[in-house]
Amino acid sequence: MNVPDEWTTGTVHTNGVDLQYYRTGEGPPLVMAHGFYDNGRCWAPLMADLADDYDVVTYDARGHGQSDAPETGYGIDDRVADLVGLLDALAFDDPVLAGHSMGGATVAWAAADYPDLPRALVLEDPAGMYGAPEMGPDDRAAFVEEALADRDERTVEEEIAREYADVDPEWARRYAVADTECSPAIAEIAREGYPEPLEDRFGDVECPTLLLKSDGDVGRRVEDVEAAARLPNGRLVHVAGAGHYVFQTEYDAAMTELAAFLEWLEADDTGPRLSGSTPQTTSDRN
Repeated sequence: MNVPDEWTTGTVHTNGVDLQYYRTGEGPPLVMAHGFYDNGRCWAPLMADLADDYDVVTYDARGHGQSDAPETGYGIDDRVADLVGLLDALAFDDPVLAGHSMGGATVAWAAADYPDLPRALVLEDPAGMYGAPEMGPDDRAAFVEEALADRDERTVEEEIAREYADVDPEWARRYAVADTECSPAIAEIAREGYPEPLEDRFGDVECPTLLLKSDGDVGRRVEDVEAAARLPNGRLVHVAGAGHYVFQTEYDAAMTELAAFLEWLEADDTGPRLSGSTPQTTSDRN
């Protein structure tokens, strides 16, 4: 496991598992949760850019990276409990929580369940925003199991060539290595799904929230706007040209939005509203 020299690493035992975490920087705490198939080290570019201003921590979700992979415990409540336990173990108060995809759902559900926990949220194309997927629970789990079994037959270099040929080489290697570190047990995450759409929990999220969404057609953007309008204090940004991995596909544009949000947060930390109850949508940023 290779990490930058300026990072520190450690494990936290919480909720029955050991979670691997990575830490760098100084300042107020900012904790990032990765997406499905990824690991905490996939956040390396953001950690480097945020370390001058924040005490940045990311971690491997259960079943991913170097964290434990029990046979059970993969529902959203378990992942929220893991995150809350990590924050308690590190004695973090009022952290900014950021998450991508599965991790975005984790931090958003944590904020909904524990409104006083986060100082703010950054959600990068969070999973489970809308209704149940077309595939049933068993089919979803079988799909993941087959995908992981297929990946086990390839080297990292073969995985890069097959799955990430069009991705920046440094990002591609991080993703490919993360693929090799996934336990088959994470198929249970797909089986569990979410008890309700994330948009139905947005009304319980009280803290300022930046929702960064991938680009899409007009219908999809309207659907996003309607969902984000449920956030009491949120701002929605569609990043032009971005895919599901918003930061990887349009890093500069996404970082511009994130930096502006964090600058606003640090300038006025008294709990102002971002833009009333109506999120802003930006689909023409480059």
